[in-house]
Amino acid sequence: MGTQEQMTKSVLLTGGFGNIGGRFAAHLRDLGVEGVKLSSRSNRDSPPWAPSSRVVKCDLLNPQSLREVVSGTDIIFHFAALNDRDCIADPQHAYDVNVIGTQNLVNAAIESGVRRIVYMSTIHVYGSPLVGHVSESSPTIPSHPYGVTHLEAERVLTNRSASIESVILRSGNGFGYPMTFDVDIWHIIVNDLCVQAVREKRLVLRSPSNIERNFITISDICSALFHCGFKLNLDRSTDTFNLGSKSSRTLREMADLVAKCCETRFGYRPPIVESVPETPQLTHLEFDSEKLRATNFSTQEEFEFEIDQMLKVARSHYEK
Repeated sequence: MGTQEQMTKSVLLTGGFGNIGGRFAAHLRDLGVEGVKLSSRSNRDSPPWAPSSRVVKCDLLNPQSLREVVSGTDIIFHFAALNDRDCIADPQHAYDVNVIGTQNLVNAAIESGVRRIVYMSTIHVYGSPLVGHVSESSPTIPSHPYGVTHLEAERVLTNRSASIESVILRSGNGFGYPMTFDVDIWHIIVNDLCVQAVREKRLVLRSPSNIERNFITISDICSALFHCGFKLNLDRSTDTFNLGSKSSRTLREMADLVAKCCETRFGYRPPIVESVPETPQLTHLEFDSEKLRATNFSTQEEFEFEIDQMLKVARSHYEK
């Protein structure tokens, strides 16, 4: 490991059993990072993908539990947040968890002398529709509670920049296989298409097929997190970076890719059904991530590998 990794006392992953948290814990295991703590709201054993990690029970809305959890920690990777569906179902609870919870975590981190927090934010802080050129200097005008609460959590970090280092990653549309099927992530579009390919043997697009999104694999997200936590030298105490692939793709292009991977793995190519017409509106999206790439980070964009693994996980689940 490099010098900075050797200096690290311990690493805390909030939401350590979630989609990104689980994959990142396995990523750190593969890189030989020691002293990893995974937070959970319940008592759990260390997972098989990170057997040397320590599971710590914590509640973002309980400041005392947070102080105990962050004690002795050098870097925090903050993933714990309500997903988009839960945010729209209960905006007040979303605010409590995503914003007040982040505020409690930051306060505990500062008290305990944590060096850096890496916060997983979202492209949706830029609002909707996501079209045209989007850089870190673009206006942030979210309307959905998911984007609103993530932007408010970002402000918690930037307002405390004099007391703790923080890196904010505004991720594009992440997709990829979870460490276990029961992680609540199968509703997002690429993951959903993989489930459809296995269960229905056809792919139904429920949004206009010509809409562009910037898709990024969970593998690339994990690489970016490691880069920002362990390798990135900050020019200032807090900085914000877009995290996306080099170019956007339409929903139809992603469905075609899922169908192709399904044919390769299972021997059949599911037909694609466009249940709504294409939109005549502007759909091109240029999600500018050059600022992060300028720090010597690059994406691998192994879309087919990620989709193939999702198909494998979905088939294993539904064939039980």
